[in-house]
Amino acid sequence: MIVFLFAILSAIYDKGKRFTNHLPRFIFRAIVVLVISYFSEGNFFINFAQNTAIFYLLFDYTLNMLEGRKWNYIGNTAIHDIIWSKYLGGWMPQLIFKLIFLTITIYLK
Repeated sequence: MIVFLFAILSAIYDKGKRFTNHLPRFIFRAIVVLVISYFSEGNFFINFAQNTAIFYLLFDYTLNMLEGRKWNYIGNTAIHDIIWSKYLGGWMPQLIFKLIFLTITIYLK
């Protein structure tokens, strides 16, 4: 639940801003997810994987909707967005990956 809220708040914070370097925010958010996972009950590694999957699934789509774009829009600045768009088939394979990633972490937990 905390990661869900953190993903939504992160999208709200990023709304309307344009970043050319995503690394500082990525590191900060990874550390926050890591800390949340550490203090959650259960296996740390499974918690971290599941919390990462939740954040990854929610953040991009929430930000897209907040900014009035199509929910499945993939940007062209972040490295992972470029890879998804150019080499991995776009939004549909990305969504399938996110759902499978989350499903596997739920099953492992």
